[in-house]
Amino acid sequence: MCQPSGGQGYDNVSCLVIPTSVYARRMADQETDHAYGTAAPDAPATRTELERAIRNLNLADLELRDTLLKLAARVVALTDELTRRIDGVEPLPAPPGTPAPPPTRTVEAATDAAVQSTLTAIRVSDARLATRVSLDYGGPKYTTESPAIPCAELIPLCHARCCALSFALSTEDLDEGVICWDYGQPYLIRQRASDGYCVHNDPDGRGCTVHSFRPRVCRSYDCRGDKRVWIDYDQRIPAPLVRGQIETTVDPEPREFDLVERARARSTAFSREVISIGESYAEPAPRKGPKPSR
Repeated sequence: MCQPSGGQGYDNVSCLVIPTSVYARRMADQETDHAYGTAAPDAPATRTELERAIRNLNLADLELRDTLLKLAARVVALTDELTRRIDGVEPLPAPPGTPAPPPTRTVEAATDAAVQSTLTAIRVSDARLATRVSLDYGGPKYTTESPAIPCAELIPLCHARCCALSFALSTEDLDEGVICWDYGQPYLIRQRASDGYCVHNDPDGRGCTVHSFRPRVCRSYDCRGDKRVWIDYDQRIPAPLVRGQIETTVDPEPREFDLVERARARSTAFSREVISIGESYAEPAPRKGPKPSR
């Protein structure tokens, strides 16, 4: 322990050396029958701990996928530029034999300039596909408005078949830890094998048992025009119940602009997940555990 003994400048500093034996005695005085933060080797992991680990692994998968997309963009941009230089024609999708203009910069500079637009095109193409890890791209769920549909009145007719559709949860849902997701198909809503319904759906009354915590997709979903739910909503004629069909907003032939926006939204959703995991802590508060022994 050091203490200043001089004036304002603290020219003289005297140090008090605490012998190791004294330090050991002081620590011994604080010994108890427990430690903090320890756990027995056979202690079970909590759901929160398990899901945090899985989310981190899934992020690694997403980061690898994004790295491969960036690498693909550079390879395509380089191949296109070499096609112009060596063959003297524009690469596909230009019409065959389209003359390429004379080069005005190096291969490296031309490739670098084309990478970003090529990456956007690749991400647009990737947005057409289902990914191994799915996240809801929408905004905050608690500010999402719901359509004016009398669900309680309609459940005896429709049997809440919207609750048998599958969709992705958001980072907000994952952080909240109330809504369960499918560990084998992250982050799709968890469903029962017995009837195909969401695990939070009451099998008797078909109501939602976590209604105040329901995801954004549930809050914004409008069944009135969905032929999987209603043959004729106005006449209250329900469609046959379909199990396991994934709820999607993808059009059969989506516009290029929609795909660009979807690619951007997907990137934003994954960025939120990266931030959420990076700012989280493994332990919420001090936790007592067994005293370690040699």
